[in-house]
Amino acid sequence: MHIGIRIRKLREAVGLSQKEASTGIISASHYSNIESGRFEPSKDVLELLADRFNVPAPYLYKHHTHDSELQSVLMKYEHLLRENMEDLPRFKAKHATKFTYIPSLSQEAIYNLLQYAELVKAGQITEAQKHYSTEIAHIPRNSIKTLGTPLNGISTYILGLYDYFNKQYLQSIEQFKDALEMIKDDYTRAKIYYNISLALYHLYDYAEALQYAYKAQHGYLELHDWTATGDCYNLIAALYLEQQKYAEAFPHIKKGLSVLGGQINETTARLYHNLAIVQWHEKNYYDALKTINQSIEMKQRLNSSNLFISYKMKLTILNSMEDFMAVGEIIRLIRRMPLSERECMQLNYFEAKMFHAVHEFQRYEQSMLLCIRYFYSHEEWKELKDASRHMALYYANRKRYKLAHECQTLCIVAYERLTRERR
Repeated sequence: MHIGIRIRKLREAVGLSQKEASTGIISASHYSNIESGRFEPSKDVLELLADRFNVPAPYLYKHHTHDSELQSVLMKYEHLLRENMEDLPRFKAKHATKFTYIPSLSQEAIYNLLQYAELVKAGQITEAQKHYSTEIAHIPRNSIKTLGTPLNGISTYILGLYDYFNKQYLQSIEQFKDALEMIKDDYTRAKIYYNISLALYHLYDYAEALQYAYKAQHGYLELHDWTATGDCYNLIAALYLEQQKYAEAFPHIKKGLSVLGGQINETTARLYHNLAIVQWHEKNYYDALKTINQSIEMKQRLNSSNLFISYKMKLTILNSMEDFMAVGEIIRLIRRMPLSERECMQLNYFEAKMFHAVHEFQRYEQSMLLCIRYFYSHEEWKELKDASRHMALYYANRKRYKLAHECQTLCIVAYERLTRERR
């Protein structure tokens, strides 16, 4: 870390060019070398630049000065972030002056990392990623990892979170594992195990993901954190379902519902969703329909962003019941919801399979080809594998072997990409 980055950000904030910022103080070329980190400016120069940027002079010339009192405040911030989020607004208001223009580059970095973690914990992922990009991304990662014990582990953990939300799952796992070597706090370790499991889930490595999910569950049980324990039971159940191990998933779903004790929250809704999958697999369609409706109703009450997936499961159940009139009604209902492009295409994929089931083959081909092109261009390998295999079988049954071969080739490509991402 060097002061040049801070100077550049201040200059850009007031809308000055390098020439305008340096005029009357130093040459433009010398100023450029300061911003790039090639030259360390003198105190006199930093005081003049502070005046030009209208910031306190110590904010620039004390950039290597460690404030022990501020460090204690930052440690308290980290503790509240982990133990008592409700007290954070009052705490931050109390120490607002300390958090404004933090002179030390390393302590300012710690503060920005903790702000990022706070945004993530509050579920404001988009805002968190933007904050990281503007306030943290310019800092070399090796510098972040050595900001000061005991915050080294937390800093490394936050790097893992950033990578995870950027879908850099292998990189995030490396950061999380590094953090485990440094962090001794039981709660944070349980959270890291959980996050490693989620990253492995996205890499389709369900067997290893289960190992970390069980570690997280054990950790949260020891801490008597029943809500987090319920999350772990749900994750374990989901991992078994991905492996089509329905009998193994069922007891974890029941345990999760028992631990949560009737709470109305996102995890309970997801557990009902997963229970409906088990009931559907066992061909208890009426029970599955009742259960998925419970999930949908709860998600609607919670204004959940995860509602679409449960409606999609309801379509699957109704399709198995061959209630195509109800399927059509639900599809029309879903299309009136605010959907992402990806969700629209997933709905088109389901609709294409419905066209196949009712022998509307021309509409099936049109819809399925559209879905396959989308899944391929957006690297949705799991969906591409299933869709191209479905269409390969369709063409083969109609003796259109060239087209069947093309679809089967796409299926193989998708499978290879899925297995490559697990490594």
